[in-house]
Amino acid sequence: MSERKVNIWFALVLGWLVPGLGHFYAKRKLHGLFYFVMIAGLYGAGLIVSGGTAVNATDHLAYFVCQILAGPITFGIEALRNPDSLSLGHGMSIMAHQTGTVYAATAGVLNLIAICELYRRHVNPEEPGPADTMRVDAINAEREAS
Repeated sequence: MSERKVNIWFALVLGWLVPGLGHFYAKRKLHGLFYFVMIAGLYGAGLIVSGGTAVNATDHLAYFVCQILAGPITFGIEALRNPDSLSLGHGMSIMAHQTGTVYAATAGVLNLIAICELYRRHVNPEEPGPADTMRVDAINAEREAS
């Protein structure tokens, strides 16, 4: 039985649709689970901390662009958002809103990093990555020996 080839472009799109799914598709299940838990957890924490006001394209366009990197769920949350729900100072502290906004934006940037790491790993599968410090030491020792 032949081994299934990984379509990297499909994997990258999957990684944007659901954080970690591209890694899972590319047979890196543990990495995929890790990225999903971390990125979705951070994004969800941002929504919880901010009381659902973290995603806001009208008032926070730069953060919104970063949040889009976490996946298309950002568009759904923005579409469901009540424009009158952002009443800072009365029902919610400004710090909670800003903290949640930054958490969700950071989740998007982390997803972009995970997608880039998936592509880099596909192009250069033998080259050590950020998590491969032991492999780097082994490769350097191997190079010095030869």
